[in-house]
Amino acid sequence: MTATAPSDLTPVLIVLGILVVVLARRTYAMVTGTRYSIGRLFGFTAFYVFLFGVLAFSTLYGAVASWGLDAIWLVLPYVVAGALVVAEPYVRRIVRFERRDHGSWYYRLPLLVPVLYLGLFVLRFGAEILLFGVSAATSFLLPTSLPTGLLVTLVAIDLLFGVSVGLLLGRAIGVYRAFGKLSAVPENTPPLVPR
Repeated sequence: MTATAPSDLTPVLIVLGILVVVLARRTYAMVTGTRYSIGRLFGFTAFYVFLFGVLAFSTLYGAVASWGLDAIWLVLPYVVAGALVVAEPYVRRIVRFERRDHGSWYYRLPLLVPVLYLGLFVLRFGAEILLFGVSAATSFLLPTSLPTGLLVTLVAIDLLFGVSVGLLLGRAIGVYRAFGKLSAVPENTPPLVPR
């Protein structure tokens, strides 16, 4: 086993540091208020889904090499769909919109929502780094011969990441649908008074 020189890890650690800063900034923005934009809402989501696809392919590659084609059933997107179905109506119910001074709409979510799906992403990536090392985790291709225990752990972690992706998709669709209902109400309509 060859050790990786610290200078070889510097670019990888810089990229990981930037990723952590972006995720932390994104979480803070969702809690304090993010400007509503369909492009930003679904652009970030599309990047996250792409990242999940790449990492799920990496796990699938290792699983098929070790267990054969039956391993394909382990990474099907059932957990993504399940989390989306649960998250979308919940987010639609809890999202709050406000118009800021310059006329733009902003939305806010409780801390639980971004921390849950971003936390699951960090858990998945961190566990892969701990199990396989930084260089293997950033190469996106696992070794073809893995011990069964490590591979099962990685599949379970990818299932958690799939839940995270489903939550993020549910967030995007829930915010989009809630904003659609909000913009359907004329601007000069008086606020609803509870009965």
